[in-house]
Amino acid sequence: MRDRLLRLIQLLLATGGVVALLSMLVVLSYVHPARLDLSPGNRYTLSDHGLAVLRDIDQPLHITGFIRTEDPRNPLLKDLLWQASHESAFISYELVDVNRNPSLAQEKSVSSYGAVLVESADRSRTFSNPTEGQLVSAIVQVTRPAKRVTVIRGHGECDIMDTDRNHGCSRLRDAVSLEFYDVEEQSLADGGEVHPDTAVLIIAGPTRDYIQHELKSVARFLDAGGRALVLLDPFKAPSLVALLRNYGVAFGDDVVVDERNRLAGGEALSAVVDDLSDQHLVTATLDAPVLLSRTRSVSGRRDDDRGRYVAVLLKSSQASWASNDPAILGASSPSFVAGRDINGPMSVSVEVSQRAVSGDGTTRIIAVGDSDFVQNRFLDYLANKDLLVNSINWLARQRDLISSRPKQKTMAKEQFFVSQAELSRIFTWAAVGQPMLFFFVGIGLLVWRRLGP
Repeated sequence: MRDRLLRLIQLLLATGGVVALLSMLVVLSYVHPARLDLSPGNRYTLSDHGLAVLRDIDQPLHITGFIRTEDPRNPLLKDLLWQASHESAFISYELVDVNRNPSLAQEKSVSSYGAVLVESADRSRTFSNPTEGQLVSAIVQVTRPAKRVTVIRGHGECDIMDTDRNHGCSRLRDAVSLEFYDVEEQSLADGGEVHPDTAVLIIAGPTRDYIQHELKSVARFLDAGGRALVLLDPFKAPSLVALLRNYGVAFGDDVVVDERNRLAGGEALSAVVDDLSDQHLVTATLDAPVLLSRTRSVSGRRDDDRGRYVAVLLKSSQASWASNDPAILGASSPSFVAGRDINGPMSVSVEVSQRAVSGDGTTRIIAVGDSDFVQNRFLDYLANKDLLVNSINWLARQRDLISSRPKQKTMAKEQFFVSQAELSRIFTWAAVGQPMLFFFVGIGLLVWRRLGP
């Protein structure tokens, strides 16, 4: 009897120890959560951009998710809010069943299932798509003041209101707006000045040149310490190119051809640019190369007397070359011509900064020799959107927002890029390497059998 009682006590103590150990593990996993995300594109892990925004919050913020039972979006929303709350002690959240609490939903002016309300102080923002991008955008909008981004129009620039896949730039507007910028179009044709509240001026692919009073308006904006993102395609806007030379930005009258990095079987002038500067925050935070199409070279001229500094952001490969012949733009298979064309690598994006001519500010220009990468058909590929938004955040002095964002198109799933050089290596291995390998293995086996015992 005594032995049985002793064994029972030992069993109870052992069971209690196991329960205590498991309880401790649960508590530790809750306080110090660790996740292993094996999903495509790490879809269940917050991006660097999301983490940077969440960890920068310095004021109380409450998030309310309005759900309904058995909504397939509920697990995603719960996981997203849970991750956000564990990255910042200032974030609290709750989930409300709309069917059980219709009065609260009505009080908050919420009428749809899956809506999320983000509140901080006297500001609030509601969105209905439970994604990281929407959540981070809402948090930025209720915790930071909005800044103005002005897009120049009137010269055939890419239209930020056009949703056409091949020629529109509506996704540019959407991507910049998500960072809580007020994106507005402005024409300078009437002789007006660039809006005085403009944090960043965007010139995106004009096909017609600027006239004199428009150039003066842009010059006055830059002289006062303005910030500009200038995207110019080959052989376009020569007067604007001449103006920008005064600020140390030199667009080449050429077309850059990169046969090694061009898309296999694709356009001859569309190429992946993978030489990204690791010395500049705009490009050092990119987690993928950039896809450019029909690109011109861009360089900068340093001038210590003006306090002008130049940083090269993107360069084409060693195998690239540049031609000043406009006929290259229509060629299906452009070829290098000795004596006319220039060997690469070529810089295709630079940042130039200098002391403002008037005032105590600093004039900054990020120039890219291509505007196609911000069009709807290109913007979501590789790191194109990150390059665009990082450039704007850098120019607008929002450096903490510069990072890589969750990709809309997952590599190797929704987008698959094979360069011409990679295709050549694949073909060489498949058509030559493997047959030769089997040939020599067969010869070896034959010799071994003939010479063997």
